[in-house]
Amino acid sequence: MNRLAIVVGLVLLLLIGGGLTTQLMSGGSNPLFIMQTTSPDASTLSAAPWQAEQLVIFIGFVLFNLIGMAVTIMIVMWFLHRGVKQAHATENAVTAGGDQ
Repeated sequence: MNRLAIVVGLVLLLLIGGGLTTQLMSGGSNPLFIMQTTSPDASTLSAAPWQAEQLVIFIGFVLFNLIGMAVTIMIVMWFLHRGVKQAHATENAVTAGGDQ
């Protein structure tokens, strides 16, 4: 129950912070932020279409490579575990046969 309260508190904190940030950046009369340009090429808050496209391509590339590495490690670990199981099976067979 204590962990649930902490998680709910953190989610509420993130939602309130996101709402405040959106409200501050929405453009109204705000003394904290000065809008210097409306061009998306020069803005840190909005992306031009080509920038968004490059971001999506980069994220896809990274995810594709991470999944590929994970599958490769999974296959290697599966083969290693298979070899260990076979070694244990032959070791048990040899020791059981040696006692007779």
